[in-house]
Amino acid sequence: MPRPAIDLHQMVRQVLQHTSPMLPEANCPIQHFERSVNIGPLLIDYIDDHIAPDTVYEAVYNRHLGHLRRMVLAELVESFERFLKELASACVDFLAPYSVDDRFDEFIPRRGGHIAAFVNASSIGKALCESDTWLNNDTINKRFRSLLKDPFGADWEFLFPSPTQSPVAERSRAATLLILWQLRHNSAHNVGVLTHSDSMKFRVLIGGPVEADRRLSPSAEDLRYVNRFLTETAISINRRVGTRLARLLDGFHATDPTLFDAQTKANSISRCFALSVTIHSQVGVL
Repeated sequence: MPRPAIDLHQMVRQVLQHTSPMLPEANCPIQHFERSVNIGPLLIDYIDDHIAPDTVYEAVYNRHLGHLRRMVLAELVESFERFLKELASACVDFLAPYSVDDRFDEFIPRRGGHIAAFVNASSIGKALCESDTWLNNDTINKRFRSLLKDPFGADWEFLFPSPTQSPVAERSRAATLLILWQLRHNSAHNVGVLTHSDSMKFRVLIGGPVEADRRLSPSAEDLRYVNRFLTETAISINRRVGTRLARLLDGFHATDPTLFDAQTKANSISRCFALSVTIHSQVGVL
């Protein structure tokens, strides 16, 4: 008796029904990032701890581990992108009730495909921030500069400044992040294969030769340093954005103290950012 035919179209659709709960840290962007960014490296550590290299074929083991490290490298950068989205989403939710200027214009969906997400999202911040990509410094700068600008005033500072922008102290970090965005692009579109186009882009970004027609094979040390760089960057960004958000809300409160209770708002921001902030002399409780 022949086996029943499998409906592959339906089986692919069922992938979306196989899910797991959100991490408990999901309501705090920086904690969500720190938890997520360590999952991949911990997976590699687990394999290292439970598979003795002398009991398997070394070439096969190294090939599989190299593939796993490529996937982890991409996930590290993807976790940072999601962190930026969640951080912006939180800022929108805190600012939307009190802002009447054009600071959210950069986030308004301009394509029909985003309307459904805009209507069905659980918060205005999620609606405005989750449906698009955050994969280059220019886009990220434009969105955060508008989001955290002075009311009806000038844009805020550059989160990731170019060599001619301020703050000067952040230029090196921004330049390194450009490399990681391109690594993520290479992983997503070329599965780690360095095409001639990729090699030229990386050559410009690092200021040195990058061989084409090769495949990325990151080491455990590579992943450790990328993890450390992204974690330090996320902590810095979380502090800069959280402090700026509190300053803006402090200004709204100074203009009209009846808008919200300063202590309650300071507590909410402090817990969301895992960072103690002050509004109208009221120090937030974590």
